[in-house]
Amino acid sequence: MACLVLGLVALLGWKVAHPSHGPNTVAAARSQEGTAARAGRPDPSQFLAWDASRRTVNLTLLAGFGGANNGFNFDGYGRGELLITVPRDWRVTARCENRGAMRHSCAVVSNSLATTPAFPGASSPDPVVGLSPGAKATLSFVPTRTGSYRIACLVPGHEQARMFAVLVIAAGGRPEISARPGP
Repeated sequence: MACLVLGLVALLGWKVAHPSHGPNTVAAARSQEGTAARAGRPDPSQFLAWDASRRTVNLTLLAGFGGANNGFNFDGYGRGELLITVPRDWRVTARCENRGAMRHSCAVVSNSLATTPAFPGASSPDPVVGLSPGAKATLSFVPTRTGSYRIACLVPGHEQARMFAVLVIAAGGRPEISARPGP
């Protein structure tokens, strides 16, 4: 699994260092305890990297990644199973890639069925229309308010099909990603 994570990090151009190697870029290290990662589900930690000294987070959002939740998922998790925590005022760069057979989008919204991004720059282009299969987009935003938000697909009917993840903006701490059982 470590080779897969490092390969993804190298492919995307992110630098990774272990915390004991200094304050450079650090990939989020998650223990398997308490996660919903099961056979056939990807380890969520491979989708998050962060740099404490620069206060930046790199998040990968693969929309429609596999058959989980009938293809209505991010990174293989639907129904709010993916939980991402980011400190307030850190720069978040999310790479949204549509891996599904239908249009999907990525947007950070304030609540269920909201259609306006919660922060400037926090959605893929034209999120109600969505990205064509295979298309990619980059979101870049700075969350300025703490609270619980959704990363949702705003293509009509997709959020209702429970295509969302949970994004918590915390007052401090470090970025984290985990998976939990969905409802």
